[in-house]
Amino acid sequence: MKTIGLDKAEVESTTAFLDIAAQNLDRVIIDLNQILALKHSADLKRELINFSTLLSEVKLSIVDSNNEANVTISGDFTGLEEITSVKSYLYSIFFNLILNSIKYHRPDVPPVIEIRSLSVNNKIQLIFKDNGLGIDLKKCGDSVFKLYKRFHNHVEGKGMGLFMVKTQVDLLGGRITLTSEVNKGSEFRIEFEETKEAH
Repeated sequence: MKTIGLDKAEVESTTAFLDIAAQNLDRVIIDLNQILALKHSADLKRELINFSTLLSEVKLSIVDSNNEANVTISGDFTGLEEITSVKSYLYSIFFNLILNSIKYHRPDVPPVIEIRSLSVNNKIQLIFKDNGLGIDLKKCGDSVFKLYKRFHNHVEGKGMGLFMVKTQVDLLGGRITLTSEVNKGSEFRIEFEETKEAH
């Protein structure tokens, strides 16, 4: 801008593009800072967490702002009522998976989200199932949990949610898998090692 002699209109246009580029870069830096802070968090205090109570807290944060979706969220924790874990991470996992299901519901079908807990072969399983748009895993399976990957562009988003879920599950020593079919919904299955403190 200083050396090539732009006229006033070109300066204004170039400045506008620079402003957009700077804002986008700023958002990337904020996201990366959030990821680094998560990975280096010292707040790894584990406590006994009741799944029903946690789900109630998450629903209070989500459902009020998504009433237009007429969402139904059910939790069946008879298989396992509690887990010893890091509450902030587990809350974020529940929050992001539920919000994801609401955002990517089928336009003509009210979202139904079912969450279950199981204890199987000394492993704790959490299953999040929805009836939403689903993902074509043959095309996108390798990218589902990567940063800034999005699979439905008609809804605003950054592609951070599933990446954060995967990161937090990993930090808790677990693993997450996805089965999904286009227009039939998705099922996320999270598995943790069972501890003596879990009931």
